[in-house]
Amino acid sequence: MFWDTFKNFKIDLVSPNPTGTFHRGEILSGVIRFELSKKVKIQKISMTVKGQGKVQWTTYGLFFNSIIRTTHRGKMAFFQLEGPLLRAETDELVLQPGAHLYPFSFQIPEGDFPSTFRGAHGRISYVLIFGIHRRWRFEKNFSSELKFERLVNIGGPQYLRPLSLSDSTIVCCCLGEISMDAQLERKGFIPGETIRITAGVANGTSLRIVPKAELVKRETYRARSYRCVSKTLNCTKGQPVRPHASHVCCELSLPIPGDVYTSLENCAILDIQYVVVVSLRAIGCSKLRLLFPIVIGSARVPVPEPYGLPPRLICF
Repeated sequence: MFWDTFKNFKIDLVSPNPTGTFHRGEILSGVIRFELSKKVKIQKISMTVKGQGKVQWTTYGLFFNSIIRTTHRGKMAFFQLEGPLLRAETDELVLQPGAHLYPFSFQIPEGDFPSTFRGAHGRISYVLIFGIHRRWRFEKNFSSELKFERLVNIGGPQYLRPLSLSDSTIVCCCLGEISMDAQLERKGFIPGETIRITAGVANGTSLRIVPKAELVKRETYRARSYRCVSKTLNCTKGQPVRPHASHVCCELSLPIPGDVYTSLENCAILDIQYVVVVSLRAIGCSKLRLLFPIVIGSARVPVPEPYGLPPRLICF
């Protein structure tokens, strides 16, 4: 049996970055280790590095009293590198019993690849695979997942300018109007930062209204059709605004969780977008909302301007 012969197989990968992530164009190195309980003949040990994205979800419909189930699938390959790590010069190579160690290295291709991601209906993954090939036997594979990070530039001027929006609405049940103009300090942020929001509120109704800010993540999956998943990551409330008050200044602080994914807008089958929702609501009445699309970038030093994410409209 294979596992009686090959024991303690391990892949040790050395990342050039303290966070253990990898970036485009970087050279990765490491070793594979295993032990043999007896002499073994092999043809080669192959090495494959590949990056790909997959999405999948299921929908149900009714057709003439029958339930129709449809599975939506999408797949996208970013790159695939293959080559032998160890190969017999003739027909087969004899490996002796005991410990074996083989170093390897490879370079991640240059390209605008999306970051590693796992979501409700899909994932983006980068995998390192070693295969042991023996004559008249099935190939046996060992894999290790790489955490690839796309560096997103949030240092460009388009991400440093303040964002401003304003709106108003009539609250019919209270015969009054509420209005708000709000401003974010900038468009680009990194995980762990705090978004600071300044809002001017006017309350022409007879009810108290409460300003509120939310950070919402929106995942969009595409495969002929599309599916969207939205999730509130954080929220905060300001002080209530009394009835018939005008020009009340509210300041809100909205922390960004430190473990969020960076914005993902360079993959045809999957998007990750973020929006700050600043809202006013009187009890029992409709809500006034302002939507600020933002970009969450890498915590590392921003990359040169051409690799930044362009502004993009988000509709909820």
